[in-house]
Amino acid sequence: MRTAVGDMPEDEIDTIIRKKALEMAARQTASRRQEERPLSNDDVLKIVRGLLRGERAEEILSTSLELYGDALMPLLRKIADLHRQGVINELWDHELYRILTNAGFVVPLKTRLRIVRHGREYKIGED
Repeated sequence: MRTAVGDMPEDEIDTIIRKKALEMAARQTASRRQEERPLSNDDVLKIVRGLLRGERAEEILSTSLELYGDALMPLLRKIADLHRQGVINELWDHELYRILTNAGFVVPLKTRLRIVRHGREYKIGED
């Protein structure tokens, strides 16, 4: 039989509140343990690709993966971990390029020059 809260002694109320708080803390700890499972390389790439912004970000990432492959994964894993912690919400193309360069990964990009005059496009070196 349930009694009204006003009929319960304060010691019992405190005990119930502590019990509920411990249960909630245990649930949060269990959910953190599930979240802390190690990420596979595919998961890391999905997370990093989801963060990318800018016209050339995907090109920078794919070129760097082609050149460096598994050597690049620890850096990408750190970026994914920072995202999971809420530190990084998006990663622009110039930021990704700067991070890779500072870490020692030189990523050559194809440079395209074009001149548009009077609605006509000219490429450098074209007659």
